[in-house]
Amino acid sequence: MKRLNMKKLLLIGALAISGHVVMAQQHRCGTDEHLETLIKQNPSIKDAKAKFEADYRQFQATYKPEDYKTNQQLGKKAAPKYIIPVVVHVFHNNGSENISEAQVLSEINFLNRSFRNNVNDTVNRRAGWFKASPESTDSFYYDYKNLAADTEIEFRLAKKDPQGNCTNGIVRIHTPLASKGNDDLKKTSVWDTKRYFNIWVVRSINRGNSIGIAGYAQFPFGFGGGASTDGIMVIHNEFGNTGTSQPGQTPNVTTSTHEVGHWLGLYHPFQISTDSCGLDGDGVMDTPPTYFNPSSTEPLRNRCNNKSFNTCSTEKPDRPDLQEAYMDYFIGNCASNMFTLEQKGRMHKVLDDIRKTLWSEENLRFTGVIDGPATCPPVAAFNTQTPVTCAGQKISFLNFSYGGTISTHEWTFEGGTPATFTGLNPPQIQYDAPGTYDVTLKVTGPNGTTTTLLNDYVTIQPKSANLPKDNYTADWWYQNNWKEKGWRFVHENPKNQFARFPISYENNASMRLLRDPFNALSSVGTVSSLISPSFDFTGITNPYFEFYYAFAQGTLSANVGGGNTQEQLRVYSSIDCGKTWQTRSTVGSSAISTIGTGTAGTLASTIDFIPSDKSKWKLVRINGNAIPKTDNVLFKVEFEYAGGNNFYIDNVRVGLTTGLSQELLAEYLKFTAQPNPFNNATQLSYELANKEEVLVKVYDVTGKEMGTVFSGTQNAGIQKLELDRNTMNLRSGLYFVELNVGGNKLSHKIVVE
Repeated sequence: MKRLNMKKLLLIGALAISGHVVMAQQHRCGTDEHLETLIKQNPSIKDAKAKFEADYRQFQATYKPEDYKTNQQLGKKAAPKYIIPVVVHVFHNNGSENISEAQVLSEINFLNRSFRNNVNDTVNRRAGWFKASPESTDSFYYDYKNLAADTEIEFRLAKKDPQGNCTNGIVRIHTPLASKGNDDLKKTSVWDTKRYFNIWVVRSINRGNSIGIAGYAQFPFGFGGGASTDGIMVIHNEFGNTGTSQPGQTPNVTTSTHEVGHWLGLYHPFQISTDSCGLDGDGVMDTPPTYFNPSSTEPLRNRCNNKSFNTCSTEKPDRPDLQEAYMDYFIGNCASNMFTLEQKGRMHKVLDDIRKTLWSEENLRFTGVIDGPATCPPVAAFNTQTPVTCAGQKISFLNFSYGGTISTHEWTFEGGTPATFTGLNPPQIQYDAPGTYDVTLKVTGPNGTTTTLLNDYVTIQPKSANLPKDNYTADWWYQNNWKEKGWRFVHENPKNQFARFPISYENNASMRLLRDPFNALSSVGTVSSLISPSFDFTGITNPYFEFYYAFAQGTLSANVGGGNTQEQLRVYSSIDCGKTWQTRSTVGSSAISTIGTGTAGTLASTIDFIPSDKSKWKLVRINGNAIPKTDNVLFKVEFEYAGGNNFYIDNVRVGLTTGLSQELLAEYLKFTAQPNPFNNATQLSYELANKEEVLVKVYDVTGKEMGTVFSGTQNAGIQKLELDRNTMNLRSGLYFVELNVGGNKLSHKIVVE
């Protein structure tokens, strides 16, 4: 039967809907936006999509709806034609998003009921008479009750993992990114997508819309089912029908059913034709198109060319919007309770052509969903929110072991007191000696025992700083030994990290954090931090902590984060080895940009921002009373990314001042070293406004004094001194010239070749 004939078979005119709530969901599907992002990253996906549609149109030419009706005798369902092995990855940060096994099972159960046409709200499916148009005398009968399809698809949690081990099909991952779900997060926990249907559950999805995203899927075309991001992601309170799930918009929570429909090749009914007279909005002929304007709060309804009824064609009149369709955005008592016959045919086409490995008998045995293990041992899982602390302090551990009944929990804390504990939740563990230590948890249930060992999981730092009370700089330009000195970078997003870059504010290298293309529309950005070693400021009246940074701020669209970028640069200090932090400085809004708004920082730009000169950098400085005068002070520089360009940090310095800042002192003294780098000698030049006591010394990168260039009193005016490498016995390398003028110290780097 041809496409036109299929339309005639279900010929229906326009009907004003009454008695139903017809409006967009409070949470929205992010699949369309995700597809747009993927096409921008890989334009070949657009060609794959076109081929997919062309192949489907050929299939439609021979489509017969009776081929997709199932024989049901004595009220019993036929055996499923397709069985899909499933793995559910639950990302959590010890919050309510760490959903129960019962909630996961409730979702699998509802997927099977919805795909087998066995839901409890089918009574709300409609049938009746209506007129083709308000002026028409012709009436037509529509019947959505008999349009519903049993798709013959069944979902089963895997019983074997990719290594052949016993599993309940649920994986739990503790991560601070549970509130920032995206494709990068998927890649941190994924099973072979050609063998398993991967579902990722998170607290929230980071897609950057002003409307919350409930879930999103990856369409089947373009990847052959093999991409590490292939599957669906759903927020926890739209997953299942128990626990943290929040019903109310429709009789059942159907977000996962909707997203699985996308994963199997179905579109929204408004996908292809929006506000037009086309009747193939989703490419499926037995679903009438609907209109959806994402920038408007106007309710969904029958609409064509801004009219309530489709009067564009008397041969192909519009029909009542199929509110019953899982793939639309309607809510209310008749919404979201069916797939149609031709939607079923389209999903079968995808399973037969693209996802056939998944439901093959060989794969069903590989994943254990047929003849697999009946029961599995529990899984030991735990974490702490404070893996780094000072010697003598205590740490709390959180147990989130899972996988059935657990009869015993056995803990081992290397270097801790107590060293062992038996029970569900251990007491706080005290660590007295600096070092790194393992933590082990063994759990036992009726089906066996598993042990989880986290190597070097706890880091205990000395009570007092081990760095001298002197000027100190994080070095990633010469010896690149900042790690050895105790500096460290921490990243929420492990896929995007700081790396050394050969352009800097002053020397030949800085550290760069690349812009994150996937999160270019993020209204909740990922965080990266630089954390210092500890410093001793006891008895110091005026210490300082400073750094230079360069950043091109993005300009976001009006529906993203209220139209403003959300980047922030924050500086903290800690006196308890990083267990707690106190904010010392915050730079945000338009002030964070070092080049002005827009230009290279706009989202439209494909050019990576590189600071071409010193004017593209800004100084952040913390000093005086903002720095605790204790013997164990740490600093943290935290950058929150939310759509801008590259971020750079350089010249991170900690030191002591007695008056003028380094910048004011440099401007005041006009200090230079020429040439620099040099082979044999360089001339030091500076200017004094008054007669001053002056001391000029040279230090190596470890702080060792190499010699004195000058010590004494100098009159006002320009001063010139020669620094000879042989006199100082300087080898090739990096050194610091320290100019002390009246108690104010200025450090300047020199390089001997």
